[in-house]
Amino acid sequence: MPRNPNKTDYSQGFPEGFETFATITDPRNGGNTRHHFGEILFMALAALLCGVRSYELMEEFCELREKWLRKWLKLPHGIPCANTFSRIFQSIDPAAFAGCIAEHLRQAGFEITAGQIAIDGKALRGSRSGELSHVHAVSAWACESGVTLAQAFVGDKSNEITAIPELLAMLNLKGMVVTLDAMGTQRAIAGQIVEGGGDYILCVKANQRRLHDELRDQFDFALRQLSDKKLDKERWSAARTDESGHDRSETRSILVCHDLSWMDQTVRGEWPGLASVVMVHRHTTLGGGKTRSETSYHISSLGETRAAEMLGYIRGHWGIENRCHWVLDAICREDHNQPRDRHAAANLSTLRRIALNAHNRMPQEGKKPKSLPKRELRAASDETYLEKLLSLM
Repeated sequence: MPRNPNKTDYSQGFPEGFETFATITDPRNGGNTRHHFGEILFMALAALLCGVRSYELMEEFCELREKWLRKWLKLPHGIPCANTFSRIFQSIDPAAFAGCIAEHLRQAGFEITAGQIAIDGKALRGSRSGELSHVHAVSAWACESGVTLAQAFVGDKSNEITAIPELLAMLNLKGMVVTLDAMGTQRAIAGQIVEGGGDYILCVKANQRRLHDELRDQFDFALRQLSDKKLDKERWSAARTDESGHDRSETRSILVCHDLSWMDQTVRGEWPGLASVVMVHRHTTLGGGKTRSETSYHISSLGETRAAEMLGYIRGHWGIENRCHWVLDAICREDHNQPRDRHAAANLSTLRRIALNAHNRMPQEGKKPKSLPKRELRAASDETYLEKLLSLM
């Protein structure tokens, strides 16, 4: 006999104000359904906001918080077991679920009209199984607000180049500066950003051989000819920063060429909106007197942006690594989470980013920002704080 003899519809059950996920189709079928789909997603997100890292702990968290959960949920058959959480996240379509990131921000009234968007990929290393490689996610990060705007997943037999256009199509690029590393330095991607009303700064490496050689030769020649006194302020701009800390000191020097009349027109014409080229040199002195030097080249559609601001964008790009990817690995233990099932790995990755967005958007009390573990602890112990994170108040 089926466990749902009355054929009750459990495919919805989203709490009021939590309709972000209502566009997701309940993947369950058959007569064994006993828990509302929307309620399971609500419980999973609440658990992640409180620092829960596994299906077993989701079940334990919900049992401990059952009285609070019943304020918002019906729970007709009590708390779902860990296997129920697992089956749900294995069955949801990852691409559709990833779309909930942007929808969640929209319903929360979050919008950016200017600033920098960094796009970068991240491997979900715990998802590797057998001959299948790990799932690879590409995310768009709003650098100023510290929020993931959208996410897309790379196909099994593809790479980031195919996922980035899909990701850009989810974003409002008008007035934004989009930064990408060398993998995203593609003519079609540059064109899509410009057509969307945005600007780009793209890192150039040997995967774009002709362009890389053109930039390297030009800057080598320019550095031999230019000095501070000879620098034509209309055609060139330069800046430098010096920083020390953590037993290391680093000097960053940037040179921007705003006049591209010297560039081979066949090369220049391949890149839509190209208006300036950039060289950044980093010299680092490490503990024990060891040194390290690195030079990188970039192209940009920003023609009037001077060197100091350009360096800010290039450095700001790494916020997605330091404030998002590192946090997901070191604190949320994303790489140590091993659901094995590729759909589950991708869907939990999306839910973690929604949870991190909620924490980063939450106004903090006091002068000193609280770390993510402290904010998770507060959510776990303070129901009012958790309700604010869930936008229930």
